[in-house]
Amino acid sequence: MTMKTIHPVAAVRMGWKKFMERPWYFFGLSLATLALFVVTSGNGSAGYTALSAIAYGGFIALCLRHYDGHHVVFDDMFTLDGRWISFAFVMIIKGFGILLGFLLLIVPGIYLAIRWGFAEYLVIDRGMRPIEALRESSRLTDGIKWRLFGFLCLSMLVMLLGVLALGVGAAVAAVVLIFASIHLYRDLSQQ
Repeated sequence: MTMKTIHPVAAVRMGWKKFMERPWYFFGLSLATLALFVVTSGNGSAGYTALSAIAYGGFIALCLRHYDGHHVVFDDMFTLDGRWISFAFVMIIKGFGILLGFLLLIVPGIYLAIRWGFAEYLVIDRGMRPIEALRESSRLTDGIKWRLFGFLCLSMLVMLLGVLALGVGAAVAAVVLIFASIHLYRDLSQQ
C-alpha cells in the first residue's frame, strides 16, 4: 500500500491557476453566489435552507466542472437535480457535528472539519448519500490529517489576506480555496 501524499502549497497554486483561467467570471460569480446565499439564508426556514443549499451546491458543481476542463456558464449552477437534497443534509449533519466538536473544546471540531472536508464534493461529484459521503471523506483523509491541518491553516491565511485586500479579495480567495480543495479532492481520489 502506498502512502497518501498531498501538497497544500501546490494545491493553492493550482487554485490560483484555475481562478486565473477566467478571473472576472469567477469573481463576479462568487459575488452572485454570495448574494444568492445571503438572500436565500433569509429567516432560517427549511425552504430558505434548501435554496441556500442549491445555490452553494450549484457553485461547487460549477467549480468541479471548470476544474475538470469544461467550459462553464451561470446556468450550470442549477444542474444539481436530486443531489441537492443529499447536499443539504450533508451540510446540516457536517455542520452540526463540527459545531458539537467545537463545543467540546475546539480540537474535536477541527478534527471533524478535516475528516469530513470532502463530503460535499462526494455528494455532487459521485452522487453519494450524506452518511456514505462522510464515511468516504473520512477514508480519503485517513493518514494525512496533519497535512490537511496545514492546508486548513494556509487557507485561513489566504482568506485573511483576501479580507485585508479591501474585503473584495475575500471573494477571490474563496474561489481560489475552493479550487485548491477540489485539487486535493481529485488528487486523493486518484491515490
